[in-house]
Amino acid sequence: MAICAFAITHKEDNILLVRIAPPFAESGKWNFPGGVIEDGEDIRVGLTREVFEETGVSCLVGEIRDSFTTENPDNDITVFDAIYIQGEVAIQEEEILEARWFTIPDALNLELAFNIREHITGL
Repeated sequence: MAICAFAITHKEDNILLVRIAPPFAESGKWNFPGGVIEDGEDIRVGLTREVFEETGVSCLVGEIRDSFTTENPDNDITVFDAIYIQGEVAIQEEEILEARWFTIPDALNLELAFNIREHITGL
């Protein structure tokens, strides 16, 4: 079972989203940045690393917003709130097609991956 974490990264009235590259599940759809936490790595440290690797953005990971387990693939998922610290968006091309800041209304008009719509709606 993999431990995965994702960040709802806030910058003023915007959130950071990434468009998933093939061959990953839900490729072409938008998701929160994040991913698999390395064995022995603190989940917040790993999430900060993942957000930076995928987007070039540094963030401060805050409180847990949600956590759940998926059956296919078998992953423990934790979604955190995070605050933008610094950096310009620059994508990790192996995993991400695009990364951008969106307002909540604009984000809700995107083709969203997994269950993130419910998290965005609650912001």
